[in-house]
Amino acid sequence: METIYLFSGLGADHRVFAHLDLSGFEVKHVHWLKPRPAEALESYVFRLAAHYQIPKQGASVLGLSFGGICISELAKYYDFNKTILISSAKTKDELPQVLSFSKLFSIHKKIPSPSRFKWANPLIYWFFGVKTEQEKQLLREIMADADPDFEQWAIEKIVHWVNRQVPKNCLHIHGDSDRLIPIHQVDYSIRIKGAGHFMVWNKAAEISFHIRNFLL
Repeated sequence: METIYLFSGLGADHRVFAHLDLSGFEVKHVHWLKPRPAEALESYVFRLAAHYQIPKQGASVLGLSFGGICISELAKYYDFNKTILISSAKTKDELPQVLSFSKLFSIHKKIPSPSRFKWANPLIYWFFGVKTEQEKQLLREIMADADPDFEQWAIEKIVHWVNRQVPKNCLHIHGDSDRLIPIHQVDYSIRIKGAGHFMVWNKAAEISFHIRNFLL
């Protein structure tokens, strides 16, 4: 049975992948490790790959949001068989332009990470594109369980990310209503109509169809 390694999003975990149909594959969830002080993203993803014993050649990987950024960074040194990115960015040029201003003025350092809020508010629901009570409940639970120190570290790495190398044999699935990583800057493979940043959960059937077509 072929193995696929799943990297979740910033502040998220394996629960967001619960609706994906990956039957027929051995799914290995890559959980975030605690970053070392001042650790570079390159060093972190190497350590993550070693911890989960991801083969340097021939592995299939799937990354959501920040997980896709980690995979894109790792793909510069690992020869992946197939790479799938969901609601993510392959290079710095696909990230929102507002991050350039944040890098210049260090705005991101003045804004608390999402999990530091005591409760999810309508603005956060809007950014993630969650609408139903089930979606909101899952987002609240994920935020409550997230490590705010990891989130702050990861945000810093995203803001200063400089990668311009596109992973080979890559399927990039993106929602055209994504408010966190707007689609107009993304060189996507598959566009999911009416989908936001939480589409891995609420558009899972459509996304699963494209993933299986790519992997099988």
